[in-house]
Formats: sequence, structure tokens, C-alpha cells
Amino acid sequence: MSLVLRPDEFVKIEVHFSYKVFVFPMLLMSIAILMFLAVISGAADGISVHWLGHIVKLTTVLVSIGVCLLIPYIYKRIDNRLKIYAVTNQRVYIRRGIINIREKDIPLPKINDVQIFQTFVQRIFAAADVVIQVGNDESRIYVDDINRPREFRDTILSAIYEMKKIEDMHKQNVVPDLPPPPQPSYPSQSPYPQQPHYPPQQQYSPQQQYPNQNYGSNYGSSYQDNYNSDNNYHKPYDPDGF
Repeated sequence: MSLVLRPDEFVKIEVHFSYKVFVFPMLLMSIAILMFLAVISGAADGISVHWLGHIVKLTTVLVSIGVCLLIPYIYKRIDNRLKIYAVTNQRVYIRRGIINIREKDIPLPKINDVQIFQTFVQRIFAAADVVIQVGNDESRIYVDDINRPREFRDTILSAIYEMKKIEDMHKQNVVPDLPPPPQPSYPSQSPYPQQPHYPPQQQYSPQQQYPNQNYGSNYGSSYQDNYNSDNNYHKPYDPDGF
């Protein structure tokens, strides 16, 4: 089950039950599985017993007891699925129960101390009990048999320290060092109108511009012929032909 967060709230840590709480229910479940195997294999066929003042078959008794032995394991699994042990940047939230639900919403400024109690059996399974002192020392909240108990306690204490630090900064009108929000990227706009961009013009040689003209080796001969014709035009007329 997920926690409904408040505005500007995020979860720092969430813990679950340790494996210690499942040891006894799993032992009962193992016995139930053995009873079911005995019924399936036919080892109890044809045997009748006196049960609750009645003569019933042994298979019926084994199935009934096996179903009852499965209930604690199923209950613990559902309870672990529905419970919430969470620490946010604003509070400690605790929710337990399947039918009868108990909720605790503890603001961080009201927490005075966090203690850990660990037995020898809990040390084997890396579990512990966490006690949260709220207000005066007489008001305590117990969180039993959780995994990662020290990380849970350290997260609560660090969240309290961060909240007090932010409150002190606000009292002194000091903005805390927070990363700047991401700025949207817009295309840069110039105050001057942009000139249109034309594609570069291709340079053509005289041969490409005027393909019908003769250039190159014929250019010198044609120029010389024109020069000779111009000289003959300006030559004085000789009646004798010389």
C-alpha cells in the first residue's frame, strides 16, 4: 500500500517486517504441507478417528488442521503488504492492521529521540524494535521487528536536522542552497531583423556563359585578323596598286 504524499513531500525511507516475524508462521505452514502430502499420497485412507465427539475420516481431520495452520502465514503476508513504515521530509507515518487499522502521523519537529532495542534472536535476523519518543518522555511509539532499524533511525534524525536547518535559514532570511530550477530553452531573438540568406551563386567561366564564342587558341588568330583588316581599312588608296 502506498502513502499519499502532501505537497512538496517525498519519501526518504520505507521499511518492512524482518524475516523473524515469518519464522513461526512458516513452521506451521511446513506442518500443513506435510499433512496435505499425507492426504494426497493416500497414507490416511480408510482410517477413522474420534474428533469432537464424532467419528470422522483421518483425511478430513488432516485437511482441516492444515488449513488452520496456513492462516498465520497468510495473515502475516497480508499484514506486511498493507502496513506502512515510512519517513518523509515532513513526518513519520506508521500504519498497521488488516481489519482494525491503526495509524500514526508524527511531525518531525515533535520527535525528541529515537531508540533501538534488539534481542539476541533479533540480531540473528538483523531486526530490531525502534522506539520514537514524542513530546515528553512518557509518550512513546513502538515499531516492532523491522528490517534496517539503524538506517530507519538515522533517516529520522537527519530529516529532523534538515528541517531545523531550513527553518533557521527562513528566520534569518537566508535562502538555502538549492539547485536552480531548470530553465526552458527558447531560440535567441535579435533586436535587429535578420537578413535573408541566399544560396551562394555559382561562378561561370566565359566558355560556360557564351558557348558559341571561340576562346582559347582561336582567340589570338581572330584578333590578329581583325587587326589586319583594320589596318587595310585605314591604308591610303594607291591608284597604281602599290
